[in-house]
Formats: sequence, C-alpha cells, structure tokens
Amino acid sequence: MLDIPSRVRVHVETLLAAQNDMGVCDAFEQYAPVGKPDTMNAPHPPKVAGIDSTVPSPAHTVAPAPAAPGASSATPATGAGTPPGAVLQDRLAGWVSDLTTLHELTERLARTDALDGALQEALSAGAALVGARRGLVVLEPRDGLGPDTTIGLGLGRADLGHMETVPRSSLPYGRILDGLPGGDGEITQPDLFAEDGLDPRHREVAARLGYAASYALPLSTDAAGRLGAVVWLYDEPAEPAERQRHLVGLYARYAAEHLARLVEVERTRVSMATIAEELLPSRLPRVAGVQLAARHRTGPRGGGDWYDALPLPDAALGLAVGSVTGSGPSAIAAMGRLRASL
Repeated sequence: MLDIPSRVRVHVETLLAAQNDMGVCDAFEQYAPVGKPDTMNAPHPPKVAGIDSTVPSPAHTVAPAPAAPGASSATPATGAGTPPGAVLQDRLAGWVSDLTTLHELTERLARTDALDGALQEALSAGAALVGARRGLVVLEPRDGLGPDTTIGLGLGRADLGHMETVPRSSLPYGRILDGLPGGDGEITQPDLFAEDGLDPRHREVAARLGYAASYALPLSTDAAGRLGAVVWLYDEPAEPAERQRHLVGLYARYAAEHLARLVEVERTRVSMATIAEELLPSRLPRVAGVQLAARHRTGPRGGGDWYDALPLPDAALGLAVGSVTGSGPSAIAAMGRLRASL
C-alpha cells in the first residue's frame, strides 16, 4: 500500500535482525503519530509557523542507551563516546514512527466510503503531516465528467468565495488543475508577501484571510489522471521540512488512488439516479376534483420503485405504484418496461 524505498526496507530488515535487544520491534504494533524530524522524542514539539502541530510526538519511543563511563553529556551523537548501535537505534525508531503514522492515517482514509468524507479526511491528515492548520482541496477531474467540489479546512464558505476572486493562474491549485508551467508537482510558497510577481488580488486576499505561506500537491493517478489539488495554508512564513514532504507525498499518492475509486462510485450513483428519475413521469395529470402529489427517493444503486397516474374514460383515474425486486441497472430497466407497458 505504501511506496517505501528499497534502501529503507533493506536497512529496516537488517537492523531488526541485528538489534533485537533494543526494544524496537514492538514499535511496529503501535499507532503512534510522528513528530517533527529534529524533535521526534520531545514531549512538546515546537510550533510550525506559529501553529501547534496536530500530530503529537510518538507515544512509543526507545529509551536512550546509557552513556559510556566517563563520557561527557555534551558528547556528539557520532562521537567516540556513543554506545554501539545508538545511532542506528534512533534512526530505526524514526522509520518505525513514520511507518506507523502512515499506516494509521491510510487506514482511517480507507474506512471512508463517501467522497466528501474522504476529501475531508485527506485534507485533515495532510495538514497534520505538514504542520498546517488550514487548507482546501479542489476536486476537478481532468476528463470533465465531474463531480466538481471544493472543501475547506478551517475556511468557511465566505473564505472560499474570497479565494475564488483571485485569478486562477495565481493560485497554486489553479496552476495544477490548468496544467500551467510549474504545476506538475508540488508548489511551495514559503513567504507570499516576499514573493516577486504575486498577483495584487492574491496578496490582498491572503492578508484578509490571515495566511502567509502555502504548500500544494496534485492529486492524480496513472489510470484516472489528474483528479484535483490540495493546498495547505500557514499563518506565518513557513514550509514543510524534507521529511514532512516525503511523508505527505506518500500519503497523497495513496489518497489519490482511494479518491479515484470513490469518484467512479459517485459517478455511477448519479447516473443510476438520473436514469431512474427520467423513467418516472415528469409531471402528474390534472384531473378535476383530484389533487395528486408524489415523492420518490432513489436508493444509492438505483431502485425499481415506480409510480404513475393515468386519466381514464368517464372521468376515471388510474393510479399505479409498483416495485421491481432488487436494485441496479437490471431493476431500473425492468421498471421502465413495466411502466411503458402499463
């Protein structure tokens, strides 16, 4: 599920075989979120761009090995006084922490079965990985078949409306979605107000909404192509560290595959609902002395329930309500044939 470099896999396997006495193996069973690269074992990770990270430091850490007799407390990690294997142990603990964090986040995403919920989960998880507090995800499949939607994190509808007043080519997600130069990968804007050539309207909206930096990634798969883009916003000038970029890149790759499947499910659901609704009468007949009203709710896979009203000779009125067993295309087709026959 995760694209872990072969070099990392080899190191992990080798170290696990050689360091069984270090107390690290059981860390694979933990679901401890990852901390900042340089404060992985700190109880309180520092703020990123003035924002408290939503991902706490790992709950399972390896106790540091005792210092060699006579070694100074200021001895560097790579100095002669470092116990054998301590550096490897710390590095392995970092890899385990990263892997367990990605496993937990991808498991949470996999449990979402609705498109809007999956988009919200991906946006929130990515914000935690890059140390941001706000952001937005824009779903706009390249094939133009929809569904198109925009979901914000920490941004209201009015805030999203303000951002839509900025020329699309000036926004990171616009450059990604429109295939503009520089929009085929990550887009980092560590300090918007110090950036040369920034659109005046973009500068105005950023100041109004209170964000000073952004980090954007495309959401795409080999099969479906570009699906959308996600942007995380920082309150102060900042950018994710290399380790954070690597983690969120792996997560975004999996999230795009999951979202592609949900997009197909949503398209199928909309198509079924549209067909079922079109097969039902667009309006009911008017009959003197009778008022008719009907309400029909289509199931997720399309159902075979139907109704009709038929004016008959001698001022009579025929009412029909029926249901075809099952759901899906076959039930809808059978319902259409029955109603037409009637």
